[in-house]
Amino acid sequence: MTTPSTTVPAIQIDRVSKTYGATKALQDVSVSILPGQVHGLIGRNGAGKSTLLRMITGLETPDTGAVRFFGEEAPPASDAKAWQQRVACVYQRPSVFTNLTIAENLFAGRLPGNGPSVSWRTMQNEAERILSEWRIDLDPKSLLSDAPIEERQMLTIAKALDAGTRIVLLDEPTVQLEGSAIRRLFDKVQELQDDGVTFVFVSHFLREVTAICDSASVLRDGKLLWSRTGDDVKSDDLVEALLAGQEQRRHRVESAAATATDTAPALELRSATEKGGAFTDVSFRVAPGELVAIGGVGGSGKYSVGEAIAGLRRLGSGSVLADGEVIPTGKVKASQKAGVGFVPADRHKDGYVPQLSVAENMTMGVMDRLAPAGFFSPRKQNEMSRTLIQDVALVPPNPALAVSGLSGGNQQKVVLARALARDPRVLVLISPTAGVDIAAKDAIYALILRALADGVAVVLISDDVEELLVSSRVLIMREGRIAAELAEPTEEDIVRAIEGLE
Repeated sequence: MTTPSTTVPAIQIDRVSKTYGATKALQDVSVSILPGQVHGLIGRNGAGKSTLLRMITGLETPDTGAVRFFGEEAPPASDAKAWQQRVACVYQRPSVFTNLTIAENLFAGRLPGNGPSVSWRTMQNEAERILSEWRIDLDPKSLLSDAPIEERQMLTIAKALDAGTRIVLLDEPTVQLEGSAIRRLFDKVQELQDDGVTFVFVSHFLREVTAICDSASVLRDGKLLWSRTGDDVKSDDLVEALLAGQEQRRHRVESAAATATDTAPALELRSATEKGGAFTDVSFRVAPGELVAIGGVGGSGKYSVGEAIAGLRRLGSGSVLADGEVIPTGKVKASQKAGVGFVPADRHKDGYVPQLSVAENMTMGVMDRLAPAGFFSPRKQNEMSRTLIQDVALVPPNPALAVSGLSGGNQQKVVLARALARDPRVLVLISPTAGVDIAAKDAIYALILRALADGVAVVLISDDVEELLVSSRVLIMREGRIAAELAEPTEEDIVRAIEGLE
């Protein structure tokens, strides 16, 4: 780790506050980061990390307080070029153009040449230099769409650093990277520290924070809990800081089926390996009426497991079985026919069609039942949707209303109702209560309890520790594999298992 050569902060956050309506995203936060430091920014979802990053990149203006770089006031929010000269931000989802070449991606927005003329030879030579420095074995003339996802992330990081900025924000940069790529990134970061480059490193991987950061700040509920440097940044202290002050869980589903050996599983994965490598050798069973939760950080493979069960991903080897019968993978209709219901992670993108009515959204997965002889029955659709509306306690209970007119919690109820419409024997839920209020969360948990009482096997997948605690049996995934199985876990048990801490 590098010792800063000056006491003038590269980044000075001075008593910054930001409010959105009734939400206090940041409250009187002050953070000082010296040149050449790698500063970790830690906090649970909703802690204020994203808002603070947006302040440092000029995407948000503080209501009160100030941001300074190397002792100078930050430029006006309207001066995008001035911000780009000071700060580069690399996000976990690379901002890339897959239909362009690797060289074109590396120099997008800063094409070499004079005026309107582009020097393609210079671009090619410089791209080869960058790829060589980062030990990325790719042809700069090849399309980015042909590059593996981890290499796309590395290219995004390399581009930001090569632009010459002295401050780089890394927002969950390792989520899509494998071990060797992570080590390559960390080696490059430490090399650039020696040249005085300052990094802000946002990560859920506490081991990475303690490995690479020489200072860190912890946010909680929009407030700064503490900032520390050097040996004072310890894994145990970070875990304690993340857990402190959190409300205790409101729900816990007990299930004797978790250890029952004489009950045939409703769902079973046998050495399942996803064709693209998102997860490897995953095996577990879920009994009828049992709830099993799966947790892990982004990139652990947990969401991909749920999508494979739902038929959205194809296995390269292994199998998925429902009631003892193998389900052809990569085929949504086959999974539905086998009795699998599915609630996706992003309801806005994958859960519903906003322009369609509540009735149309709830019943779009059961059209074979509404038109068994090829003739669609509006009466059957109306009857089924009204039953589902009553089952999920939708507000307002109007089947003709467009889903776009509902609250977030009621939109999620529509998505859940669609999954329940086929009377599933297996229910796969990805972050089912994300972005909903407490009342809607209680209602969704009540629906899950009712499904369990009816003998439905439920797989709940989430990166929210509180949501994982709904289950008395939690599987933890890391790097595409099941790394731990926890019975009756506490919040601390789950956090430590996710982080790989003893």
